[in-house]
Amino acid sequence: MLLKIFAVFLLLLVAVLAVFYYLIFLKPRVRAKLDFDPEYEKERAANYPPPYPNGWFSLCSSDQVKKGQVIQVDALGQKFAVFRGENGVVGVMDVYCPHLNANLSNGKVKGNHLVCPFHAWEFDANGQCAHIPYCDKIPPQAAAKTWTIKENWGLVLVWYHAEGEAPSWHTDGYLKELEQYKFHSKTSDVLRIHLQDFAENGADYAHFSYVHNLITIPLFKELVNVKHQVEITFSEGHEKHMASFTNIADLAWKHNDQIIPHAGGKAVVTFYGPGFLVFQFSTKVGNMLLVKTFTPLGLLKVRMDDYVYAPKGTWNLAIKYLLGEASAQFHDDINIWEQKNFATKPLLVKGDGPIIKMRQWYSQFYTPSSYIIQQQPATANVTPEPVEVVRSN
Repeated sequence: MLLKIFAVFLLLLVAVLAVFYYLIFLKPRVRAKLDFDPEYEKERAANYPPPYPNGWFSLCSSDQVKKGQVIQVDALGQKFAVFRGENGVVGVMDVYCPHLNANLSNGKVKGNHLVCPFHAWEFDANGQCAHIPYCDKIPPQAAAKTWTIKENWGLVLVWYHAEGEAPSWHTDGYLKELEQYKFHSKTSDVLRIHLQDFAENGADYAHFSYVHNLITIPLFKELVNVKHQVEITFSEGHEKHMASFTNIADLAWKHNDQIIPHAGGKAVVTFYGPGFLVFQFSTKVGNMLLVKTFTPLGLLKVRMDDYVYAPKGTWNLAIKYLLGEASAQFHDDINIWEQKNFATKPLLVKGDGPIIKMRQWYSQFYTPSSYIIQQQPATANVTPEPVEVVRSN
């Protein structure tokens, strides 16, 4: 009899543990998707700052463009042709051929040239037409618009500036620890937000106690609260494009508000301009690094890519737990951002946090032309003037 009771107890225990394991580690963290009224979204967007701040933005991951491959990427209100020559060098240009506006991403890579699918004009990585198969004279203006790019952190990054200025800062030399980390996973999502909402969120100290005061472990949220200590600093000089946000989160029992030792964690978030940031999570169960990129697609439409890394040897379940908690907290923010409007003159009180300082820091990424093109693509595709091509005999 005792053996049967023990067996039933053991089965129940296994079942409970299995449920907890599923809820904590396996249950998908799917955020609620909202329906949007396109006309209202235009009105909402008119309240916000320009959709395309100046800076570096992720077009795709490096492994999405293999040698001899070309892909189309939508970003910054337009379309790009991204290709990699046989020499391994990536080229990025406007997707439309300057000849008759055929889509270059439907072409092919030949050696280190991108070949147009329409008339087989060949363009090098600098956008210059290098070969026209039916003509021995190439007009000097036969060139596709190219973009300044870099490959860092396994990403193809493009430099955008409304005034057409060269990069004022670079991504080289940062995140050397990635060499010692192991890549874990990637997720992508499209958000109906403005990039600046995310930046201001870190400076909004007060919301942490009301939006992020619970953890997702079943039953625990009825027993504990999350207490936050937050601080943000803004860099100056040659790193003025950077800001750093620190959040020390402790777990406290609800019944007596006592901190639970070793149960919390620390998150350091570093902004690298408006286009991407890095989360570094440190806890007793493990550490994790999250590279989060924000690429504006259009008015209040941003592609968010998350690249998850962890020190080699990190327990896989620890990564899943940390990622699950971070995703759940972030989904709570997104649900608010996608339904809010921009407060041009916010009514702030003591305890709200340095929101105005964040806006002042973020304003460096807008220049006069940013506002001119607010309702237009990042760079209009202008049909070139007709060029007379002299055919060879």
